[in-house]
Amino acid sequence: MMPRVSQSIKNLLQLAYQNNQVTTLIFNNVTYTGTVDYLSATTVFLGLSAGRTRELPLTGVRQVKLHQSQSWWYLYENPQQ
Repeated sequence: MMPRVSQSIKNLLQLAYQNNQVTTLIFNNVTYTGTVDYLSATTVFLGLSAGRTRELPLTGVRQVKLHQSQSWWYLYENPQQ
């Protein structure tokens, strides 16, 4: 049986995608911050910084936080090392 994806997590990621919001999520105990470039029924593609995207299965996403006041330019001005 496949692990279930939380509907609330999918809803938050869809909202982040629609509003182009900076998003922090926890995937398999690792924290990522970026913008949702694409969202499918099973996968989120998270844009981390200029030209870098991470493909993450939704079943591993445990927490999502939307950053209301930060634009996507934050990722260019503060790239992760």
